[in-house]
Amino acid sequence: MKKDHSMRVQFVPERTKLSLRNPENVILVENSEDNVAIRAARDNFSEGEKVCFIRYLAAEGFISDEFEDFRKSGWRGTSITWTVDQSWAKRGPAYLERVDRFMIQLFASASITWLAQMTFAFLFSAH
Repeated sequence: MKKDHSMRVQFVPERTKLSLRNPENVILVENSEDNVAIRAARDNFSEGEKVCFIRYLAAEGFISDEFEDFRKSGWRGTSITWTVDQSWAKRGPAYLERVDRFMIQLFASASITWLAQMTFAFLFSAH
């Protein structure tokens, strides 16, 4: 039975940000009416992995389901662009300040806990 996509209406999100662990990467998928832009923070996908990832995105509804049968041979003639661009994935100064504050609090808490344990150990070790 042949799939008929002509009458089907499909909702795909305009923008999706994905964090991957294997390979470690951050991906931004942007859908427009005539193009799908995939922006990766790292260049660690082979051509075959890109094809598999595009098919995964289609199967999960992040991009149009017309790409579920996407093949390596059809890569260049499609409306998909894959770019490696780290600029959008950079963290701002507010994030770094928050991380610094957390690390200082963590170090101070660990130091106070260690000092309390050492005091307790020395005070009660003679008994």
